[in-house]
Amino acid sequence: MKKLTIVLLVLFLTGAMVFASGAGQQAGGSKTTVVLWHSMGGKVGEALNKLITDFNASQDKIVVEGQFQGSYDDLIAKIRATPKGSGPDVMQLYDIGTRWAIDSGYPLKMQDFIDKDRYNISDYEPNILAYYTLDGVLYSMPFNCSSPVILYNREALAKAGLDPKTAFATMDACRETGKKLKEVTGLSGSFTNYSWVFEQLVSIQGRDLLDNGNGRKGRAAKIAGADALLNIFTKLRTVYNDPSNILFGKGTTESKIQFANGSTMGYIVDSCSVYSDATAAAGGKFSVGFAPLPKVNPNDSGGVSVGGGSLWLMDNGDSKRADAAWEFVKYVTSVEKQAQWSMDTGYLPIRRSSVDLPVYQNYIKNVNPELIIAIEALRNSKPAYAGSVMGVFTKARVIIENEVETMANDPSVTPQQVVDRIVSQINEEITLYNRTN
Repeated sequence: MKKLTIVLLVLFLTGAMVFASGAGQQAGGSKTTVVLWHSMGGKVGEALNKLITDFNASQDKIVVEGQFQGSYDDLIAKIRATPKGSGPDVMQLYDIGTRWAIDSGYPLKMQDFIDKDRYNISDYEPNILAYYTLDGVLYSMPFNCSSPVILYNREALAKAGLDPKTAFATMDACRETGKKLKEVTGLSGSFTNYSWVFEQLVSIQGRDLLDNGNGRKGRAAKIAGADALLNIFTKLRTVYNDPSNILFGKGTTESKIQFANGSTMGYIVDSCSVYSDATAAAGGKFSVGFAPLPKVNPNDSGGVSVGGGSLWLMDNGDSKRADAAWEFVKYVTSVEKQAQWSMDTGYLPIRRSSVDLPVYQNYIKNVNPELIIAIEALRNSKPAYAGSVMGVFTKARVIIENEVETMANDPSVTPQQVVDRIVSQINEEITLYNRTN
């Protein structure tokens, strides 16, 4: 009986050890489970789930579980409420969360995995990598990437006798294009109140929004591009004062809807990633064209930066899961999968050779010919125009859009007052953030 008891005890302890060693793995301990938190819903969520399914089927050592967390802000709130080491293995986060993510201490550096693996990133678009690189270190891997464009009604523009290369060349040209469209076709324009667009227009002027190299040579301490903002809002005032321009509050949600119905808007300002949805919603009533974001001044020679989001490897104290998560990141940013992701979503491929694949060339030629304009806009830019980073970016965008909306609705508010209020409020937020981080 005593021997039986000992045997049972040994079996019990062995089983317990096997169970414990299977933490982070599936039943049987044969596969490492990687948890991905993301904010991709709707069609793009389906496209992400397709990539996850493909990855899981491509090998037999890792299983990725995608978990939708709502908006990017919802995801950040949940991360903050989760003890370090207890969250996901991969986090998808919007571009403006970069400084916060670095300061939070939650993620690992993507660069460390690249260096350890001697992984070649020379085929990755340099002007996309540039946004997520600080002090020569790539902190996260770009994934769902976009650039700003003018979306216009091709048939309406042709009816008005306008050439898209000149119709949207400058902010002044956009105002005149709105007038002509209204006169000939009855359609209006909408130069949206969207902070991301204004940030890009600062960069197009060849200026930094923030000091310390846009927050890249050191933590940003204050707004540095007040004069560039003043140039934008001075032009914007004339656009907003024109009856051919319609402003749908803050952001781009309503302008996209109105543009797609084909009876209200002749052009809008938005992300290249909305092409597929806008075309589908238009239902053949008209065709959608792209034009690069306009210059503020005719002689501007700056560039644009990438928008969208990236993938972060999280520090959970488990190197096996971290290595498995890295394998997933490499897979979804491979040449073929970036082409697939772009074709399924309208986001830009982050690999240069993805664009050269025959299947992608066919897509550009026959399905989404306008996307090449967005791709070239980024390729023709420079890493020097990578864009700004600060820990209070979400608050900063709310401040900017609130003040611009005030100017749009109150003729007594001047562009200089808008700039002064923006600078004062954002500088205060940056100072508070830097003191507490």
